[in-house]
Amino acid sequence: MSIMQPQPLITRCLALGVFDLFHIGHLNYLAFAKAQGDELLVAVAPDAVCLAKKQALPIINQVERLAIVRALAIVKEAYLLPCPIKETAAACAWIKAWGINKIVVGEQWQGAEQWQRLAEALQDDDITVMFAPKTPSISSTDIKAKIRREPYQC
Repeated sequence: MSIMQPQPLITRCLALGVFDLFHIGHLNYLAFAKAQGDELLVAVAPDAVCLAKKQALPIINQVERLAIVRALAIVKEAYLLPCPIKETAAACAWIKAWGINKIVVGEQWQGAEQWQRLAEALQDDDITVMFAPKTPSISSTDIKAKIRREPYQC
């Protein structure tokens, strides 16, 4: 008779984002998220969610943004975000279905009502929400603004 060894607990971290015009801030965020656990899963915001939230589509479409994120060695799995986080019950359902133990989001969301609601709803399932530091002086919004101000010339 063999004695069964308990399986080690794997921490599956979730990072979420648009990841438009992928830059060093995105990479730093994902590296920070990966450092919080054993596996990194990423939810990429679909074009429709971006359009509804920002009244504008990303520069890079969702298929290409998802392919970029999936190509990163630190990312175990990446999918399109099934529903917005503000839909708390539905978000809890897919987060649990993905086997997530920890969620890492950018510090700009700290104190946001939708994240406070989600964190409270996930507490009983021992799923924590933490906030990643922002990389100073970089954002997709700033890159887009710079391109508009200073068109590229050879």
